[in-house]
Amino acid sequence: MKALTARQQEVFDLIRDHISQTGMPPTRAEIAQRLGFRSPNAA
Repeated sequence: MKALTARQQEVFDLIRDHISQTGMPPTRAEIAQRLGFRSPNAA
């Protein structure tokens, strides 16, 4: 299996941490906001 890119790892870490804290994954809008994406569609 290929290693994740730095950006993919950043998204993965965000999702993992959010699940750990809340028990649920973040929405695409939350991911976009936290990582500075202009659109939730980019998440």
